[in-house]
Amino acid sequence: MKQTLYKLCAAAMVVALLISGLSVANAQGGSTIVGRGGIRHMAASADGKYLAVASTIGIWLYDATDVTAAPRFVGGHSEEVMQVAFSPDSTKLASVSLDRTVGLWDVESGERLETFEGVRSGFYSVAYSPDGKTIAAGTVDQNTIRLWDVETGRAGGILQGHRNFPNTLSFSADGKQLASGSSEQSVRIWDVESGSELRLLDEIKARVNIVAYSPDGSLLAVGGSGGNVLVYETGDYTVVQTLEMERANIGSLSFSPDGETLAVGAALKIFLWEVSTGKNLTSFDAHRGSVISLVFSADGSQIISGAFDNAIRVFNANNTREVAQTRAEHARELLYTTFSADGRFSAYATSGDPFIRLVTLADGSTQLIDNTNTTSALTFSRDASLLAASSSGSVILYDTATLRAGNTLRASNQTGGIASLAFNSDSSLLAVGYSQGVIVIYNVANGRTVNELIGHTQSVRSLSFSADDKTLYSTSSDGSLRIWSLE
Repeated sequence: MKQTLYKLCAAAMVVALLISGLSVANAQGGSTIVGRGGIRHMAASADGKYLAVASTIGIWLYDATDVTAAPRFVGGHSEEVMQVAFSPDSTKLASVSLDRTVGLWDVESGERLETFEGVRSGFYSVAYSPDGKTIAAGTVDQNTIRLWDVETGRAGGILQGHRNFPNTLSFSADGKQLASGSSEQSVRIWDVESGSELRLLDEIKARVNIVAYSPDGSLLAVGGSGGNVLVYETGDYTVVQTLEMERANIGSLSFSPDGETLAVGAALKIFLWEVSTGKNLTSFDAHRGSVISLVFSADGSQIISGAFDNAIRVFNANNTREVAQTRAEHARELLYTTFSADGRFSAYATSGDPFIRLVTLADGSTQLIDNTNTTSALTFSRDASLLAASSSGSVILYDTATLRAGNTLRASNQTGGIASLAFNSDSSLLAVGYSQGVIVIYNVANGRTVNELIGHTQSVRSLSFSADDKTLYSTSSDGSLRIWSLE
């Protein structure tokens, strides 16, 4: 019972750390954050220095010239950060969150300069005006767009008319107009000064995911779930181009700084289009998950993209070759966490990510173990010298000192995926619970099967040896707790 309680408390601790907004590199109050949260949105600063990533646990500031370098964490929101936007001079960063606030941050120091609030529901979209004086944010609260004066902090106009919440915003180049899109299959064009709606664009006939004005403001690109991008000429907002993306959902788009190229993230691919002719220049496989957000570098030479595969990747904009990528540090969901009995280590696995993170709790340092496949169960040996990890129906034993893989344990019969693991007291045996209800006990030294315990009818959710190793306890999704005699 004590061991079970310890595991529950440990798991709760990790969840709290993930939400707390503290970073490994700069732990505060003895707390550590492990992982970087799922990617929601990205923005690049105009000066070419920073890439800001809105994530499920906060904001990460990367060096835009080297995304492989450790990023800086900006914490303060209490719930997911949905979008970010830099000020035109790159000194400030605006963020919107499901915690019902809009944050304004000093980019160099990470200090929170202002908090804009006053709504009853979360924010989903944000845009910074070209003159740096106004922040616009879209909220679920009455499906409105709220405006704030950056210099005074005062609330400005409220733009109302959407039937669903505005999930994407873009200011025109002169800042006089604001385009907003939502799932209601239309884009609305607003007069920023008066707050009046100027136009309703409903030609897309699909859920709108992204809108963006060209750098000179002459064009507006609109992408959505229908697999097409419509390009409007902004003089009278007529459609001048329809760009087809193989019927794939459009998740993101970005004009190059010179306005000559439009990059579009559609499903796993990135498409490049010549803006003047509407010609498809190329398309290429960019990620193993749908592209969520992409931006051009400040000089237009590179395309930086983030996706549901939890990676950030950098491509040469001219030849589309990959220049760099992060090693899947971002993740949407914490799948499994375990702590060593001696309190030295924690190990955790995340969704859509083959890496296991081994965290040294004394200093928060993290090492990556490439487990080849997503991990569904982890456990340490009693002395923490071994870490057992599931990997596509097998269990791999890792040496925690060297991170090298040792024995691989495989079931002789079809038993389904691995749901739970437990070492006995001297780590000579490992019990493995499978999704089809079978429990297999292995000899750790030689990898051979010692025993198979059959009785559960559904996935084995937890396992624990008694102190004398004579009994094994198991619980299952079938609603039962079973006690097994091992003598």
